[in-house]
Amino acid sequence: MQIHAALREPLRWRDSRLDSVPLVHVTPGLDGVRKAVGEAGRDMLPARPSIAAGQPTVLDPSRAPDGAAVLWIQLLETPYRPSADAAGEIDVGDGRWTPQLTEAYADRVFAQLGEQVTNLDRAMLARAVLSPADLERENPNLVHGDPYSGACTLDQFLLWRPIPPRPGHQTPVERLWHIGAATHPGPGLSGASGHIVAAHLLRRGPLERLRGLLAAR
Repeated sequence: MQIHAALREPLRWRDSRLDSVPLVHVTPGLDGVRKAVGEAGRDMLPARPSIAAGQPTVLDPSRAPDGAAVLWIQLLETPYRPSADAAGEIDVGDGRWTPQLTEAYADRVFAQLGEQVTNLDRAMLARAVLSPADLERENPNLVHGDPYSGACTLDQFLLWRPIPPRPGHQTPVERLWHIGAATHPGPGLSGASGHIVAAHLLRRGPLERLRGLLAAR
């Protein structure tokens, strides 16, 4: 699930050191993450989801009007079709992500975020909540709302990613390379797939120029 919010002012965290951190993870700890993952794995809405709270305006204030801010929230432990609520508070109906279910779960997320932020209610202007079904509808590549192009298990990396007959980054099309979450080493904020391809191309550069000179003679 993804949530985008417009804020009147930047968030003020109870731990003020977090005011200037671009990405804050809100969780009860490792046991809390394990519990939420287990609940989502059983198709339940986690009682206390792990909240990845991005504060882009910390790095780039121009993303919002002067004095204002934006916030994005990512909830990785969200079932595609929930069968129950682990907290027993939200009626999931038949498991389809209706606007009512989507907003009810977002309310839980903001209530938990508000435990760590002193001005959340005052700062909030508007929010847009995208359920897993919304994400899949907006981008068919996000199957079941998954932004990471498939499983992140060991048998889905290196020689097996994106598919065994075509591992790595080079494609059958000459001079066309493939990077991104579908390629090794998979998703994340590191940009590692692009780095790998760039390093390979830079190593190839002098040889390609030499071949060009020889061909011209």
